[in-house]
Amino acid sequence: MRWLLFLCIVFSLTVQAKTELTILVGLDKPPYIDLNDSSGYELDLLRLLSKKMGYDAVFLHVPNARIKDLMLAGRGDIATLQRPDPEQKQLFYSQPYIRYQNVAASLSSKSLQLRTLEQLQPYSVVAFHNARILLGPDYQQLVPLVLNYQEVANQSQQLQMLLLERCDVVVMDRNIFYYYAKLAGHSMQPFDLAPVFQPSLYSAAFKNAQLSKKFDKALAEVQQEPIFTQLQLKYFSEVNQELQLPQPE
Repeated sequence: MRWLLFLCIVFSLTVQAKTELTILVGLDKPPYIDLNDSSGYELDLLRLLSKKMGYDAVFLHVPNARIKDLMLAGRGDIATLQRPDPEQKQLFYSQPYIRYQNVAASLSSKSLQLRTLEQLQPYSVVAFHNARILLGPDYQQLVPLVLNYQEVANQSQQLQMLLLERCDVVVMDRNIFYYYAKLAGHSMQPFDLAPVFQPSLYSAAFKNAQLSKKFDKALAEVQQEPIFTQLQLKYFSEVNQELQLPQPE
């Protein structure tokens, strides 16, 4: 019994002494993650949340597809960009902390006037890598019906293909599209961005329930502070990180 008490004390002291959180995050994806200087909206937000929780953030960059498996293997304290899975009993999920809004972008001069997914069928479409997996069953069923469809890993290539009229539509996140458009010296005026997709809200995953609760508390506090808006304006030039869950239709 004394031995058990000793182990509990040692464990408690170890937890108290921990000052860093290892956060499993994706690879280069500006304006969310920029590996050149370890900046970006997601990294800055996670640093801020970690600080509010009483820790320093240490990022371990891995492909998104490996994040969950590495978390389950004990390689990190926080797994980012996760969708809550009620079947996964080993993990605890936070409230959504980040929002992606995928769009179908086209040249304004083409006047495609896209409103629905089905309207993509007669066009040449270039999407980001694994889009057909990540964008849901409706999109997956649509892909074989599209006139000409391909996916590319380099998202700056998508913009170049659109500008050179090598495709009619590109499918990518609004903030990523705007980042590359600005980098190429273009405003948003030459483009039509059709929000034919539902917003994608992502949570963080934890193996420690208390850590998950601390993350939610820190997130709720940050959302009420000016820094939350300031970060969005810094990286996106607009405020578009509304994190409430979509209402059922």
